[in-house]
Amino acid sequence: MRIEHQCPQCGAPVVLEETDRLLTCDFCKTKLCMQPRDYFRYCFTPSDPFLEEVIYVPYWRFRGVHYTCRTSGIANGIVDKTFLAVESEHFTQTLGLRPQTLKLRFVQPADNARFIPPGIPFEKSFVEAKRDVTYETVTVHETRFVRRGTQGDYAEIPITRKELREERIYHEAFVADTMSLIYTPMFVRNGRFHDAILNEVLFDGPPVYESFPYEIFSGGWAVNFLPTLCPECGWNTLAERDSCVLLCNTCNSAWETGGQGLKRVGFRTALSTKAAEGSVRQYLPFWRLKVEVEGLKLDCYADVVRLGTLPRVIQPGWEEPPLFFWTPAFRITPAVYRRMSKQFTIANFSGEFDDRLPSAPIQSINLTAEDALDSLTTIIADLAINKRKVLPLLPGIKIALREALLVFFPVSETDHEYVQPDIRCSFLKNALEQGKNI
Repeated sequence: MRIEHQCPQCGAPVVLEETDRLLTCDFCKTKLCMQPRDYFRYCFTPSDPFLEEVIYVPYWRFRGVHYTCRTSGIANGIVDKTFLAVESEHFTQTLGLRPQTLKLRFVQPADNARFIPPGIPFEKSFVEAKRDVTYETVTVHETRFVRRGTQGDYAEIPITRKELREERIYHEAFVADTMSLIYTPMFVRNGRFHDAILNEVLFDGPPVYESFPYEIFSGGWAVNFLPTLCPECGWNTLAERDSCVLLCNTCNSAWETGGQGLKRVGFRTALSTKAAEGSVRQYLPFWRLKVEVEGLKLDCYADVVRLGTLPRVIQPGWEEPPLFFWTPAFRITPAVYRRMSKQFTIANFSGEFDDRLPSAPIQSINLTAEDALDSLTTIIADLAINKRKVLPLLPGIKIALREALLVFFPVSETDHEYVQPDIRCSFLKNALEQGKNI
């Protein structure tokens, strides 16, 4: 989804992506942090700019990575949906492909615009599975060995039978999700509602827009633009356009963007003992989470060994808390995100850390600690070997975040992979490129 806007500094046109958290102007080189009061509000531009009165109809839009823990295993995918935000039978229930094909802009004040307020509050249940339990008939193929004759020979007889299989969803999670409100323009002509983009009649009948309450542009809808200067030293920070954490090499600090401005974030740099000298070209950010888990005994690393039935002899120190979960702090394909979270948590990195930012480039930090926390129940289910026992416990698991630390791990490159030698973890480079589109 692309958003057209003007640079607040020089007025030059800027095209933003939906995942952008920073506005970067190519003309005046200004870099500003975008912060809405609650959520972003966008609108389409009518095809006729001279319409006397435009009525904007609201739609909720939700997009993110979707994980489901079900009887057959853990599934993942991408959710991208729009929903009509008012009770009406006259408007279409979704926007279809318009958010992906048409450019939008931030909602701005206009004299000839009426906005219908959303009458249906957004709920995650709109995008969750509609049924917790489903049944389907599957075909099962088997082979039986039947003895024939007196010589001890056996014949293979294929057998096909029908079986009713239950599929139950125990847990759903959304990671890197974004929720916004999109207004689509309408106008009334000859007593009929028209789509202001296609200039086509929506439905026959008398005008019904008077039955809706309406509102004009509110100052609380405006997006706040904050400078990306370090709050401590006032120097320019380092960040990509989709970064949620800004780094300052001058005073060696990290700052997380949020509704209340910039907030300091703790970080460490992992020192590698197995990376060859000169092989480190980049650092990848990970969240190290210290949490409290209710509903399942996970107080120390020894509990992780038992949960995953790992081939390790439990050491005395492993019975002592705390337990740390590790998740990537950068966007990557859902399957690789799960695998890396599992590998880093099992590895239980206990090497040395440096409290300074690394000198090599750092991958953009575009997943927050809250995103990492949302994925932990799925990671716990993925760690468990006996899923038949653990999956029914997932609805009762509650996780509270106690501490979040950003850790930068050095990686070396091959032609097609990134490799972290201390954890012995690798992934394809195109998984990182595909993750930028999430």
